Amino acid sequence: MGDRAWLDVSIIQCPWCGRYFADTSWYVTELESDIECGKCHKTFNTKKQLTDRVMVKFRIDEKGKTLEAKLTEHI
Repeated sequence: MGDRAWLDVSIIQCPWCGRYFADTSWYVTELESDIECGKCHKTFNTKKQLTDRVMVKFRIDEKGKTLEAKLTEHI
């Protein structure tokens, strides 16, 4: 039958070039980290650029390998 695991994910957008990124919500909302955009290489604050937050559910097999990832809800 397997098991399940969940991940709280934040979607952020670079204010300079518009590129989207997904990162763990604790990193975005709790640490309020600054990151460098991989496209334009400018730095921005993740919490200020949060566009969405979702919970992702992973279905895991008996060996601990991921079988499926699925969006379960918007937070």
